[in-house]
Amino acid sequence: MSFSNETTLGFIGLGSMGLPMAENVIKSELKTYIFDIDTSRFNTLGHEHVHKCSSPRTVGDKADIIFTCLPSLETARSVVLDTKTGILGSSKVQSVVSLGTTGSAYATEISDQLQNNNISFLDSPISGGPAGAKAATLAMICSGDKLTYEFLCDRVFPKMSVKQFYVGDKPGMAQTMKLVNNINLFMQLAGTLESLTLGEKAGLDPAQMIDIINASTGSSRSSQVFIPDNILSGAFNFGASNTILKKDFDLWAEEIDVYETCAEVGKAAQSVFLKAVEEHGADADLTMIYNTLRRLASLK
Repeated sequence: MSFSNETTLGFIGLGSMGLPMAENVIKSELKTYIFDIDTSRFNTLGHEHVHKCSSPRTVGDKADIIFTCLPSLETARSVVLDTKTGILGSSKVQSVVSLGTTGSAYATEISDQLQNNNISFLDSPISGGPAGAKAATLAMICSGDKLTYEFLCDRVFPKMSVKQFYVGDKPGMAQTMKLVNNINLFMQLAGTLESLTLGEKAGLDPAQMIDIINASTGSSRSSQVFIPDNILSGAFNFGASNTILKKDFDLWAEEIDVYETCAEVGKAAQSVFLKAVEEHGADADLTMIYNTLRRLASLK
């Protein structure tokens, strides 16, 4: 396996994260083949280096390295393994790069299947949300094939991210790291929002409380960015639904079972978020937890 200036790329999955990432991948000026089940999403990617494909397998017949960014484990598995349309039966692909949060069990399973067909795998979940995908300020957390990682760090990753981390050669290690990050965020967010309800009941202004927290020892990414920009603004538009949040908690619970580690604080945060899912629905933005916490605190 080798890569060069003639290496071709594929990108499968043009959703809220995938589309802006694909737009940035194209800036590498490597020939890129794209696919999404919703063909209307192709329209924003008009570029001389971009070629539309009819299936994941067609992408794999044209591209040396394929990125996948897909909404569910079921879809991700089908894109790779489907006997009629999946990447696994493709003629050209040398390496698959999974950008989603899938959990380590999926990464191990898919890596084994691909390697049995002489295709390498780079587990590469991203962090930074839709805004980071659009601004190319993502963090890439990678494990698996080192040759693919090194080529992408040279030619592609700088077009879509500001930080790249290689955490090990075992596929799945990057997934565990991504879930460590995500659950840390959820715990931060739930804890900070709950603390605001105490202050609000005592007559304090939420926006001023956040200013004080950010100038003090309680500061976090949640208090610096997500709460003022996506919650106190009234927008409730972090860009991730309760469906994604629940998936991440479920994957985290699987990791906890495998490694038999402490999860008391995480489970408490999970319980509160699940109340928000029940109250606002699976399609609601995960920031709607604030309204659930305010209701539990008897705030109007």
